[in-house]
Amino acid sequence: MRRWLRNWVLALLPLTVVSFVVALRFPDATESLYSQSAYPWVARAFASVNRVTFSLAEIFALVGLAAGLAVIFRIWRGRDRRWARTFSFAASSAASLVVLFFLLWGFNYARPSLATRSALSANDVDAAAVISAGTRAAELASSLYQTLETQQAAPSVIPFTFEALNRELDAAFEQLKLPGDPIDFEPTPVKPLSSSLLWSYLGISGIFIPFTGEPSVNVLQPDAALPIVIAHEKAHQRGVTHEGEANFAAFLACAQESSPPYLRYAAYLFATRYLLGEASSYLPQSDLEQAWAHLDEGPTRDVRAIHEFWRRYEGPASRAASRANDHYLKTLQVPGGAESYGTVVQLLMALDARGKLFQ
Repeated sequence: MRRWLRNWVLALLPLTVVSFVVALRFPDATESLYSQSAYPWVARAFASVNRVTFSLAEIFALVGLAAGLAVIFRIWRGRDRRWARTFSFAASSAASLVVLFFLLWGFNYARPSLATRSALSANDVDAAAVISAGTRAAELASSLYQTLETQQAAPSVIPFTFEALNRELDAAFEQLKLPGDPIDFEPTPVKPLSSSLLWSYLGISGIFIPFTGEPSVNVLQPDAALPIVIAHEKAHQRGVTHEGEANFAAFLACAQESSPPYLRYAAYLFATRYLLGEASSYLPQSDLEQAWAHLDEGPTRDVRAIHEFWRRYEGPASRAASRANDHYLKTLQVPGGAESYGTVVQLLMALDARGKLFQ
């Protein structure tokens, strides 16, 4: 990297960070100037050039890893003693990634929350109300399961190809019309990760890549989890940054009456897991067992398959990735860090209070 370009990049880093801090103070201005004005152009540009069915981010990551290993090897063998130059290049490259992250997507963290844009209050919830909603979600998930054409002795199977599922979810978001949704065009399609086994060991079900505009998913997880996971990453693509709110947006997209039955089933199975999981924090086991009993045998197999899948890959890598994700979210001023995933329960209960949780 030429010295003048490296100096510009290093100068842009503090300016970008300061701009983000200011943006956090003025969320409405951020919504107007970035989320509704600049970001749609970024997403549209990615959509116009990235229509391939494989992950470009994985290719770029492999190239970057190979280049980094080559530099390390040359230094180790004593063939390259330009330590200061190498360090400067690494620092400017890291700074470039941070600047690009904010410009291409990261400023969305400073926009008003989805809860604010939807006029929903994510307050503390009543234990009895949560288990009641969880029980009703289990009953609806069981009812929807009966409409599916699925093998009765195994976890359910998505009745779509991966590409068709992507189209169905794009149509669901178009129909949903989230408040402040900046995308009114066909966005970059979701990408199946070839490195899904690695992501499984890291405990990660999906990730949105701002540098390529790609929602990307771990395709090894059970089918019953995939619609919500893909919709979650598509919510990130649409500028919903907070994890609990991305979960909520995914539920809303999949749960619509106009959505295909399998998407609706996956949505209410997801709601059952989160609502009854929340209730387990403060209610007796006997109450929980009664609530879970409303989930029929088929959906129960799906819940068990999801749980057993992630338990299979638990270990030091997943714990380290969880801590890194927590630090990442807290750095970007997401309240609660990794715990923010659970705020979907508060939003679901706010929706239930309006009588709109079950359709």
